[in-house]
Amino acid sequence: MFDYVSGKIAEVSENRIVVDCGGVGFALTATASACAEYSRKEQAAIPVYLAVREDALELYGFSTKRERELFLNLISVSGVGAKLAITLLSGLSADRLATAIASADVKALSAVKGVGKKTAERIALELRDKIAASADISIASALTTVDEKAVLALVSLGYEKKEAETAVKKAATSDMTTEQIVYAVLHG
Repeated sequence: MFDYVSGKIAEVSENRIVVDCGGVGFALTATASACAEYSRKEQAAIPVYLAVREDALELYGFSTKRERELFLNLISVSGVGAKLAITLLSGLSADRLATAIASADVKALSAVKGVGKKTAERIALELRDKIAASADISIASALTTVDEKAVLALVSLGYEKKEAETAVKKAATSDMTTEQIVYAVLHG
């Protein structure tokens, strides 16, 4: 029904954004990335989703249309409601969440507070092919959270991002810690 809400940012808190549209304040339940992004702006056009329930109408706000698309995919999974989908998108970046789903990384999904192992498995099972196809993610080349931290550490040491990613992919095994990966790259 609504695609976006545009207006003056009146208030931003931990998971809520209030947008003043012509004198009416629309309260949006928002992802952490949306709150962080819009807290620095005075005016914005925020992608939204209107959830219509028997007892309430709720607006959810996102930092990007891609983030909203992931939200819509998540709420299509049995047992995943809007609040849990927002929690997932706040706990993992949109790119990391898509990668975790496409690679069926149940550990990364269940690491988000409020997401149990069975729910994480259901999300991975139901959305894996859909997310992998729409995001064009190569499951074999997807970086884990540990790998991402190792890449960030190498970049802070002066590596170019692509160079660090390539080195981490070559050096990392599934049982290595971030420190072990960085050590292997630096001494390999």
